[in-house]
Amino acid sequence: MGKFVVRLIEGLSGRVLETEDEVFDSEAEAQAYADECNLAFAEGAEVLELAGRDFASPDDAEYVVERA
Repeated sequence: MGKFVVRLIEGLSGRVLETEDEVFDSEAEAQAYADECNLAFAEGAEVLELAGRDFASPDDAEYVVERA
């Protein structure tokens, strides 16, 4: 059984922007964490937009699960 990591990927280039520190034993656990990160990223962007501050669009990046 493999290990899994969650990475933040730039949408346009596919470049890895960040790899989360945690390593997961199951793909389902990693996917749940990636989903949580994507939601938090979108909520953070919304808060920054409402505050009139610059932000990275959630459409331009995504947390994905990959084998470690």
